[in-house]
Amino acid sequence: MSFKRIIILVALVVIVAGFGYAQPPTKSDTQEKKKSKLNTYRSRSSSSSDDLLNEAEKESAKDPSSALDKVQEALAESIAQNNEFNEGRSYLLLGDINSQIPEWKLAVQNYQKAYDIFKNYRNGKSSVNGSGEFKRALQGLAKSNLEAGNYQAALNNNKELLDLNLSKRERQETQLALSEVQYRMGNYDESLKIAQNITPSSAPKAMDADNDSRLVLSQQQNMLAKNYARKNDVSNTTRALDSSVNVLRNQPASGAGFAALEETNKEVANTLRDNGRVEDEIAVRNQAIEFNLSSNSLPAVTKDKIELSRILEAKGETSKALKELVEAAAIADTIDDPKAQANAYLSLAGLYEKNGQSNNALSAYRKYSEAVRKSEIQLNKQMEQRSILLKKQEDIEELSAELYVDRSEDNAQQALIARQRVIIFSLGAILMLIGVASVFVYRSAQSSKRANQLLALKSLRSQMNPHFIFNALNSVNHFIAQQDERTANRFLSEFSQLMRLVLENSQEGFITLQKEQEILSLYMKLEHYRFRDKFNYEIEIDESINFESVVVPPMLIQPYLENAVWHGLRYRDTVGFLKLTIKKNDGSLLVTITDNGIGRKKSAELKTENQKKHKSTGLKNIRERLEILNNVYRTHYEVNVRDGVEGEGTVVEIKIPGKTGGMA
Repeated sequence: MSFKRIIILVALVVIVAGFGYAQPPTKSDTQEKKKSKLNTYRSRSSSSSDDLLNEAEKESAKDPSSALDKVQEALAESIAQNNEFNEGRSYLLLGDINSQIPEWKLAVQNYQKAYDIFKNYRNGKSSVNGSGEFKRALQGLAKSNLEAGNYQAALNNNKELLDLNLSKRERQETQLALSEVQYRMGNYDESLKIAQNITPSSAPKAMDADNDSRLVLSQQQNMLAKNYARKNDVSNTTRALDSSVNVLRNQPASGAGFAALEETNKEVANTLRDNGRVEDEIAVRNQAIEFNLSSNSLPAVTKDKIELSRILEAKGETSKALKELVEAAAIADTIDDPKAQANAYLSLAGLYEKNGQSNNALSAYRKYSEAVRKSEIQLNKQMEQRSILLKKQEDIEELSAELYVDRSEDNAQQALIARQRVIIFSLGAILMLIGVASVFVYRSAQSSKRANQLLALKSLRSQMNPHFIFNALNSVNHFIAQQDERTANRFLSEFSQLMRLVLENSQEGFITLQKEQEILSLYMKLEHYRFRDKFNYEIEIDESINFESVVVPPMLIQPYLENAVWHGLRYRDTVGFLKLTIKKNDGSLLVTITDNGIGRKKSAELKTENQKKHKSTGLKNIRERLEILNNVYRTHYEVNVRDGVEGEGTVVEIKIPGKTGGMA
């Protein structure tokens, strides 16, 4: 730019600034409304935000929705009144509520904001004593980073905490947290070393200690047990678990101590299993069951009995395994826990089937199906409540961003009248703030939208289970109605194996092609049992595909195979043929399902009026899942359905892109 142009530009800026100084701009209706909103919050009593935050703290555990409403008002007032201290308290409370949901990434963001504010008070830049709030923000940040998987950040947070002036209890808890971080990072020697040095050897005996000391001592023994188990030191693992149990014995079955012990028992048992220590795992499970029964912690008893039955079944002790499962199912019914009921009855059905108790197996499968339905209702309610809380969080972010901008604009207008130079810099700052706020709000909205889509995707995947189980049970009823007990028993055996595969994989976003092929092969085998006089089938997969590295969405292909059998092939007068082909196609997978059934037109003609009104649940869910997958992962799943040659049969082509499934 030439010197002449610079002079002209500076002159224009000076003229504009001078005019602005002499004649303040007329405010638009929008500016007046913003000014009015800002003044409304400013005019409230300075103690109003204090009262709101105090009430929100009391309600946060029982009614987080109401607490969020109060935090929103308190944060708005704090921003409008330049009350930085209560601004920090608001973000601190938001982090606490996010942790309860739990929504760890949001918790990290809000605790970080609180940390950034109270860091100034810790460093002596304000007369207000904010050291306690700074400590809370740092503790929340350490916990949230740990649960969010940000282990290095959590490590740094806990080390920073140890540099503060902590009480003995706080220092012990921070050391426990530090040991947990090292454990999750796989540094078992370092984790064990920290845990061993937490409580001095002169610590009070368990029965003589106060509740705080009991909790610290129990959690220390939990950390020792987990690390000893990882190091395959069974004797010390058992000794540490016994110590933790004895510390908590005769205490009320509630609080962090019992939850931590339950998680430790699970972690230790799984580690012992991985190390091939089956008998030691059984001992840990039995000890956990005995302790939880004595403390009336029934949900934990149910989980351990189900796990214990699987171990006993693997050892061939079927009668003992069956006894544990019957008790687990009874306890699950007593506490009305649909998820526990589903797990118990599915395992129970499989064990009944292996013992040839077909009627008991069928009854257990029906109870499993009902439990899954209840679990889905419960899950939908939780998702709805979670969505409401996330929406309120988004509203708080939008309002705070808007008020930050409004406050800056108001300050800029006052500075405009006082000095022209300040005006120029202030306007630039306002534009920057608007840009930053817009990006922040947009990213927050996109993040919330993505979270809702992923929750919807998980719900749709879960809905496939009851739909699929219902159709399969119809086949079992068919064999029983024909008094074909032998075929029914054989079908139940294969059906039990298929149910296990479906239950294990349906909650996953993607599974390997190896697992998907196993499910599809077993499903086609079951369908052929019933309709063996109607069709034969073939599954052809390109041998050059690496089954272990290629991933696909679960239960994506099966509904189209089911459609081909039930709406096409079973109406043929002669034996038909169904072929499933999976091959590479320009870096993606192309799945082709071809049948020579009666075709879509004749199938539609055969439907009753009621069937015509009914839409296929499986295919409807598939379409919705594909739409969400394409939106979330920005890819292109595609399904094309066309009639076969000369109108005979149907051809389905499913394109699975390489970006999220397809080729690794």
